[in-house]
Amino acid sequence: MAGWRILSIVVACLVLFVVLEMMRRRKLREKYAGVWLVLAVGVVVLALVPQAADFLARITGVQTPSNFVFLLAGVVLALVALHLSTEVGHLEEEVRTSVEEIALLRCELADAQRDLEERVAALEAKTAAPDNVDGLPEVSPARAR
Repeated sequence: MAGWRILSIVVACLVLFVVLEMMRRRKLREKYAGVWLVLAVGVVVLALVPQAADFLARITGVQTPSNFVFLLAGVVLALVALHLSTEVGHLEEEVRTSVEEIALLRCELADAQRDLEERVAALEAKTAAPDNVDGLPEVSPARAR
């Protein structure tokens, strides 16, 4: 076996191990792990069966299998970048919505605090020095002591 084939098999197995370990530790979500697992398996297949790269290069009209592998890597990177761009767009929308909701809740909280302060002030004014003593219980001198 050629040295590059052994190296590519070792690298693909290492990628598989790292992806599985990251999934086990919950550091990588399953929807992203799938892409990395497929890539690692693809590298293993191309390393074990180099004729597959020759065949695919001939079908697509690429001169050499190595150029085909570079083309494939570029396409994969472009797809990953596109996917991550859509994820960023969704996350930006969620952040914007959350910020708007927080701003509305802060306004509601400020209104409720203002209303509460007004009620407390009104009750304090009413109980501190009542102008109208009608309806208030009379205090006997014995109780006042």
